[in-house]
Amino acid sequence: MRSLLKYLAEKWNNWTGDHEMELAIRKHLTKNGYFGGTVQLENVRLVAVQRPGWLQIYRFDATARLQVEQSDGPDPDPVYHQLYGLVKDDIRHKMTIVRVFQHPAERRELYRRWAEGLIELRGAHGLG
Repeated sequence: MRSLLKYLAEKWNNWTGDHEMELAIRKHLTKNGYFGGTVQLENVRLVAVQRPGWLQIYRFDATARLQVEQSDGPDPDPVYHQLYGLVKDDIRHKMTIVRVFQHPAERRELYRRWAEGLIELRGAHGLG
C-alpha cells in the first residue's frame, strides 16, 4: 500500500496537466538536439502569473537524451543531460516560449526577468 501511494505521489508530482505545453517542451527539446519524445519531465509547477491569468510562467526539470551524429562505427553509449526549464505561456497572443538550461542559475536569471511585475506563487523562489 505504501509503495502504491509513493508511486501515485510521484506521478502527480511529475504530471504536466497541459498537453499543449508538454508538446511545446518536447518539440523545443527535439529542435535543440535532444530526443524530445522520450524526455522525462519532472516538477512541472506554475510559478508566476499575471492577472487575470492570461500570462503564466511554469518551471520544469527534465532528463533528456542527447542526439549524437550517426557514424559508421558502433552506436555510442547514450548521453543524458539534466535540464532546467521555463515556459512562458501567453494565452492572449497564443504564444508559448520554452527555454532550457543545463544550470539552475541560468534558469533563475531568466525567471527574474520574466516574472518582473507578476504575482509569484508559493515555491517560486525554490527554482533550484
